[in-house]
Amino acid sequence: MSPHERRRLVIAVTRPYHGLGNRMRVVFGAKALADSTGRGLRFVWSVGKPFGARLDQLWEVRDRPLPRLASRALTARYPYRDEKLAWLDGATEERVWQIRTAHALHLPEAAGPWERTLQQVPPVAGIRDAVTDFHTRDLGRSPYVGVMVRAHPVSHQETLLASPVEWYIARLRALRSQHPALRFFVSADSPEAAARIAQEVPGCVSLKKTGGYNTRVGLQEAVTDLYLLASSSHLVGPHFSSFPELAQRLAGPGLRLETSRTAPEHDFDPEQLSTPSDPTRPHERQATSL
Repeated sequence: MSPHERRRLVIAVTRPYHGLGNRMRVVFGAKALADSTGRGLRFVWSVGKPFGARLDQLWEVRDRPLPRLASRALTARYPYRDEKLAWLDGATEERVWQIRTAHALHLPEAAGPWERTLQQVPPVAGIRDAVTDFHTRDLGRSPYVGVMVRAHPVSHQETLLASPVEWYIARLRALRSQHPALRFFVSADSPEAAARIAQEVPGCVSLKKTGGYNTRVGLQEAVTDLYLLASSSHLVGPHFSSFPELAQRLAGPGLRLETSRTAPEHDFDPEQLSTPSDPTRPHERQATSL
């Protein structure tokens, strides 16, 4: 680090195989902690075959990444810490806090929730345009249900077993029978799964994908999906997956997340719907109705 950077820092360390949801909650949790303690933020964000996009290719961030080797070198003096932050009170005088985890940080009350920090950072211009264009053309101002499907073979087995494609089809058919005009925005990590759901359930639309799984283009398309999911009035997603949870956190408490394992109070309720006026700021919502 240069002399200018020898200030107090929080360094968020993610691993090369961590997915988008894991990376975002760690980095933005660390940013909330850094901002609340007057520290700077650096982050380790590996780019390669498992994950092909830099953070600044997805969101407009000013904080800069730190090479993984530099982070490892710092461990001689500043070891990796966990997300529970039980160590925080004893480390106030340390210049560097390195936090390596895949989990959300247990932030102190003064830091506020990490998703509030995420909500204030806009996606890059190309993603903003893609979100706005698709939303205007294919979704409009009427409430819709966001549907996030995990069907790719690399998905966690617990997710694949608990939330098969058949479950989505049955759930969306039930919603459509109760509300015939209801539409669905489907985001799937498998084009075959998206095509099958669209064939079985009327009213489905999806973003046309051109990027491969976890490539740079594929991840930019995933973030576009993320904002379109977060702009829905109800969210149906897979059990045990961080991506729909990230969409719900981006939208805030006005958006319910229903999975195959959630309690009935998470189910679709036509009396408890809200929608944003700007799909690139899905946390700014107002009540709506079918």
